[in-house]
Amino acid sequence: MSLPVISIITPSFQQAAYLPECIASVSSQSRAITEHIVVDGGSTDGSERIIRERADQLHWWCSEKDRGQSHAINKGLEHATGSIFGWINSDDALLPDALHTVSEAFAQDPELLIFEGIRMVRQKDGSEEPSPLDDPSDTEALYYSPKIAQQSTFYALDKVNGIGGVDEALNYVMDYELWLQFLFRYGTDQLRIEPVRLALFRMHEDSKTDTVPDAFVDEMAGVLHGLCCAVELQDLAQLLSVGHELPNGLRGIPVSMAEQGRVSRMVVEFLLKWNRVIHSERRFNAMRMFLSTRHADAHLLSTEQQERQTVIADQVVGGSWLTFRAKRKWDHLWR
Repeated sequence: MSLPVISIITPSFQQAAYLPECIASVSSQSRAITEHIVVDGGSTDGSERIIRERADQLHWWCSEKDRGQSHAINKGLEHATGSIFGWINSDDALLPDALHTVSEAFAQDPELLIFEGIRMVRQKDGSEEPSPLDDPSDTEALYYSPKIAQQSTFYALDKVNGIGGVDEALNYVMDYELWLQFLFRYGTDQLRIEPVRLALFRMHEDSKTDTVPDAFVDEMAGVLHGLCCAVELQDLAQLLSVGHELPNGLRGIPVSMAEQGRVSRMVVEFLLKWNRVIHSERRFNAMRMFLSTRHADAHLLSTEQQERQTVIADQVVGGSWLTFRAKRKWDHLWR
């Protein structure tokens, strides 16, 4: 059985402390045919020297100013020649033999489009634990509540290129958007999820997902807003616009009117998941609006969603944003 070539792309900026481990984790992969592409955004912390010293372990690299992480990934895709694509950030790493597992999965099933495994999370104190894995038997959850362990998720490269790479209008949820591009285009039959440990995700003070959660959620809202507009769910689109600062220029995901119910469920899950604790006037107003729509009907919600909705209603019903803030401050004072 011949193994396919796996193209691993690493976007990097000011991550010299982590680059050696990242590069070594790819070059040391056994029983796999790999090409590693490192795209540095013109770092000034010694990253270029580290990359240059390891150039013989890389398929291609550069260190020059770019327009951000998504642009860096797409620059790397221009030089990728494999049939499988994955990306790990420079502060992440692959685990031993991870790519052999991925290679075998794609070699055994030529129709496979996505392979996902377990991502280990290294906390700031050095402890490690596995992140939750998607349940392949719960097809709907793959749409409305995907885990998307980006470091341990691999795609058919020709399909990624056909989509146009990742969306450069996104800085945080390009993996979420790419996942939905695949699911809405190709469904879930050619997706495989296995409980095998493939990659390491490191939490630290400068982690993007650790320091800018609001921007992360706003970008998710932007992706969902595009889906709502495409299937004429104008009420939900308006809610997302009220509650979030939506990114401009998203490319859109092909979706038919037959998917309207699915998109509605995706947005409802998003709203109830990310607004359990209200922190801003925008989200306060959006959730008050949501509770008055047909989408908030308890008969349409799971038990867990009903519980979340009750928590949200306790915060936003019966007063203004100013009275809500005053009450919250008072509660904090008397804890």
